[in-house]
Amino acid sequence: MLIKINTCYKDKENWIIEVDSHNFYIEGKGGQLGDRGTIGEGKVLNVLNENKIIVDREIPTGEYTYTIDEERVKDIAVQHTSQHLFSAIAFNDYNLNTVGFRMAENYTTVDLDNKDLDENFVREIEKKVNKAIFLGKNVKINVYTREEANRIEGFRKQISEKVVGDVRVVEIEDYDINACAGYHVDNLKDIRIFKIINFEKAKGNYTRFYFLAGERAIEDYSFKNSITRELNRKFSCKDFEILEMVEKNFAEIKKLENQNREILNLYCQNLAKELENNAIIVDENRYILYSGNMEIVNTLSKFISEEFTYIGVWEEGGIVLSKKIHCGELVKKLSQTFGVKGGGKNERANFKGKIPIEEVTNLL
Repeated sequence: MLIKINTCYKDKENWIIEVDSHNFYIEGKGGQLGDRGTIGEGKVLNVLNENKIIVDREIPTGEYTYTIDEERVKDIAVQHTSQHLFSAIAFNDYNLNTVGFRMAENYTTVDLDNKDLDENFVREIEKKVNKAIFLGKNVKINVYTREEANRIEGFRKQISEKVVGDVRVVEIEDYDINACAGYHVDNLKDIRIFKIINFEKAKGNYTRFYFLAGERAIEDYSFKNSITRELNRKFSCKDFEILEMVEKNFAEIKKLENQNREILNLYCQNLAKELENNAIIVDENRYILYSGNMEIVNTLSKFISEEFTYIGVWEEGGIVLSKKIHCGELVKKLSQTFGVKGGGKNERANFKGKIPIEEVTNLL
């Protein structure tokens, strides 16, 4: 198989080739992913339209052999037929219309026109989809003239007026009939398994479902099973005990955080008294300079009296608090001298960057 390249040019970081025609499926057409493959020595990164393809390198004009990634085609077919089946069952059994469909590299989304669908619905429809897969109904693809297609009854969705010429019709035996130009499996058993991994309310009073099918679902199960085994090991528990152990662990962390906060406040309260007793006096203003952990620096600020100007510094930044001087102006001086970035108002300012606390005194 040959493809003729008429032009190849660079657009920002991409190389784009222009051709008269090609057999690659266009990215996003009908909500489906586009093809990948090779053209000569180049890799196909994206199929923009009927005449433009993004490749990974410059390819001189001329004729080249090309390949299409068949494993990707099979995966896309599984995801796309799964969408038709899911939408058909939603329509036939629940009178729900599909108002959106998008296939991504890691999952597929379908939007149904009801915002109140819940976990019970997810469990029910997921079981029905997988039962249909088990029954193994055939998927038939036929091409009709527009006149012939208009005489066919039972379309789940009316054929778009944008469709001109012949109409490609995908029929899932006993379940669905719909116009579609995308990839599909020959039999529902080719899907193997269907799994809804998430759902959420979407704009327009819809519910958006995220699903995986076929190898994607199997890989997802394997990944999540490995996580479960690791949690079993870490918590020394059974699968059904994991959530209980996680909640217990969170409660313990919360308890420790509260205890740590109490200790930190007590420490900073005592430290503030010590620092106030050793304040630096410059032009009748009393300054407290402290360098340390960011959490201590910030907590300490709550216990320093308003009679003092507080300059707290941690490894990558700091704060200035005062009712005696203009904090923003002091940070400007720090920026000019040490190259830090920051700013603020009269009584509070912040900065980012490293400052040797012992040299700040020279700027007061």
